[in-house]
Amino acid sequence: MMKKHTLAALGLMAVSGLAWAAGGAASFQDLDTNRDGQITLDEAKKSPEVKARFTQADANKDGKLDAAEFSAIETAPQSAPQPMK
Repeated sequence: MMKKHTLAALGLMAVSGLAWAAGGAASFQDLDTNRDGQITLDEAKKSPEVKARFTQADANKDGKLDAAEFSAIETAPQSAPQPMK
């Protein structure tokens, strides 16, 4: 079971890296500077988009993004800017 999750995470990382690279955004591999398979908030600060959506993407609230959580940033709709009052 663990192998399936690891393979799925690696697959998502590869796909997300290619998709974001094409769009000019930082990939999971770019942000995971210590290569531990997770992105901390400190690592996310290198990408304004990831930093802004970090809390929303951290589904399990462990303070880190794994490959699946990072992938969700790419597919989740961005919040519309709030109108000024």
